Amino acid sequence: MTFPAFFDQAPCIGVRDPLAALLGAAEDGLLVYRYADAVRLAGHSCPWSPAPG
Repeated sequence: MTFPAFFDQAPCIGVRDPLAALLGAAEDGLLVYRYADAVRLAGHSCPWSPAPG
């Protein structure tokens, strides 16, 4: 799946999850969510989300 270039310009959200660390699901329990992850979960990219630039 190819995404528009501006997806990479959106800020990332980092979450530290102690359970993910304990289970070895994420290194040091750090999970990073990107705009493309949100689009995959939602099934679409909202046209009202401001694009950078």
